[in-house]
Amino acid sequence: MRADSRSQPTTEEHRPPSAGDGERGHPVLLAAFPGVVALSIPASGEVVGRAWLVSAGLPDAEVSGRHLSFSRTGGRLQVEDVGSRNGTYLNGVPLRAKQRTGLDDGDVVRLGKTLLVYREAFTGALSPAPPLGRLVGPWGLTAVRAELLALAARREVNVLLQGETGTGKELLAEAVVEALGRRGKPFAAVNVAGIPASVFEGQLFGWKRGAYSGAVGDSRGVLRAHQGGAVFLDEIGELPLEVQPKILRLLENREILPVGEDRPVRVEVALIAATNRALEAMVERGAFRRDLLARFLVRIDLLPLRERPEDVFAVLQALRERRGTPFDARETEVEAVERLMLERWPANVRDVERLAAMIGPSAPLTQHAVERALGPPAARVALTREAAEQVLAECRDNQSEAARRLGVSRGKLRRLLGLA
Repeated sequence: MRADSRSQPTTEEHRPPSAGDGERGHPVLLAAFPGVVALSIPASGEVVGRAWLVSAGLPDAEVSGRHLSFSRTGGRLQVEDVGSRNGTYLNGVPLRAKQRTGLDDGDVVRLGKTLLVYREAFTGALSPAPPLGRLVGPWGLTAVRAELLALAARREVNVLLQGETGTGKELLAEAVVEALGRRGKPFAAVNVAGIPASVFEGQLFGWKRGAYSGAVGDSRGVLRAHQGGAVFLDEIGELPLEVQPKILRLLENREILPVGEDRPVRVEVALIAATNRALEAMVERGAFRRDLLARFLVRIDLLPLRERPEDVFAVLQALRERRGTPFDARETEVEAVERLMLERWPANVRDVERLAAMIGPSAPLTQHAVERALGPPAARVALTREAAEQVLAECRDNQSEAARRLGVSRGKLRRLLGLA
């Protein structure tokens, strides 16, 4: 659990899923399709293939008996196709036989009908995790689970959830309520951006009869109406500046001042907030109070879906299962799943939901179905140091912009350039 936001990784500096900040982790290959299982990296130079996958419960007749090998040079893991019948693919690009290629954290490896994701420092359990409430992520929610366990022990009642739009922050709020031991108690979700600033204070804190024109009776407001429970403030980055000091008072003293009252009222409520905005940058611009941000001692990050490709098919499958029509792995084309794992998903799970609807409730997952929904895939080329240096020069040495253009994390760009 992080008490200082400066210790949190940014989206561009993605830390692989981990069960705790203090663990160093170890390299692992996470199978995402057709089964979900973790595989240890074979001994350096050992040639593996069909039997290696069978031993992990992944029978694949498309994989050669002698298919590929892994080795480490200069601390970096490399993969080599040893001349397999159907080839090996790295991030959708076929590898040249007998040529070693370096792997980066989060790379997608395809051999036969099997898809693996390489994690350089994985610290979670080597078995897929069940859904976290309504959040699905057999591998990529490991760090979130660790945060929730720590929260359950600490019972801190000011919690900030950070993540891009569509990552499932409201679903995570439900899991936070569970961790705080407040399941079954009053719970309200408030969309801060959806309430006009002029009435926000009254909606949240309540008002006294006659406090303003039209106030014909008292109102308890959302907070007092949910005593003993939890209130979820979504999009807290949209909180009006004039209301922020009053939210700060709530976080510090559990006191509110209803509109028209001259004495504060105590409330006992857990406050869970969420944002898809960079609050620290807003603090620097004067758009968000520094002391208010500091009161959220617990901050939990939900990674964007593009940062956890090992979960993409599981998320899509869960959406189909809720409709009673899961994909049949025998009819699912591995190239279609690979395409989905390599997509950027700007709206995250919302994009996946849209894809599921476009494919249809009973159609199989094929390349044709995915292309019809998403359009033709962009041409993929193997990233080289030269290509990275060229894009970086075009971006005037702005690493963040260069990473965005290349479709990689800033950390991966730095590794390509030999800076990390």
